[in-house]
Amino acid sequence: MLKSEKAELAPASTPLSLSWGAPLPDLAFLGLFLLMALCHLVSAMLALGWITAAICDGIVLGYLAVVLLARPEWRPLIGRLLLFGLVAGVVELATDAAGEQIARSLVYPADEPMLWQSPAYMPISWMVVLTLLGYLGWRLAGLLPLGWAVALGGLAGMLIIPFYEESAWYAGWWRYTTLPRLGHTPIYVFLFEGGIVAILPLLARGLERLPLGWVASRGLVLGAWMPLVAFVSWRLLGQG
Repeated sequence: MLKSEKAELAPASTPLSLSWGAPLPDLAFLGLFLLMALCHLVSAMLALGWITAAICDGIVLGYLAVVLLARPEWRPLIGRLLLFGLVAGVVELATDAAGEQIARSLVYPADEPMLWQSPAYMPISWMVVLTLLGYLGWRLAGLLPLGWAVALGGLAGMLIIPFYEESAWYAGWWRYTTLPRLGHTPIYVFLFEGGIVAILPLLARGLERLPLGWVASRGLVLGAWMPLVAFVSWRLLGQG
């Protein structure tokens, strides 16, 4: 068979590639993870409050634009992950409001710009975090059976996101009042964050091929899932 004929028969995409033969942005996302960790550590040391959260989001968005969105072969997935994360981040405002008004667990500083009951930067923060974790879910869904992908995603969420929660306490971004806690993070939050990431292999699977409307719909599903898993986690582990 001729080389050109093989190319015509090759699939347009597979679970592990954005286009036939295109490299995956694994190293770029590792760089994103390290950049976010560095931003949080510096913010924790400076302890200047919400302004460092906004600066961190701006730095990370710049990285996403220059390093990831600039590559045409990566753009279909990265753009959809950003849309997915933004929609979920906007809907997540309801979860924040419940954490403050119902669970009485989450407390934000009073002297910062707010959007409903949340800091104004919160939807963008969720967008960038879910872009990173959504890619992790996408990769796990392509590499592993779905059950294993969900389990490992949940474990990753329990290990990764609480690092940001702990950094947020030192940075002056927010704090929790609920006991019991590990460090400054309530135990129920570990289960909550794990539950968020556990569903990402399901929602991110095949995301790069979906119309934008369907991507936004999956973001709505994640946004609706967040208060549910938050409530269950709080009821199970936040009543001590």
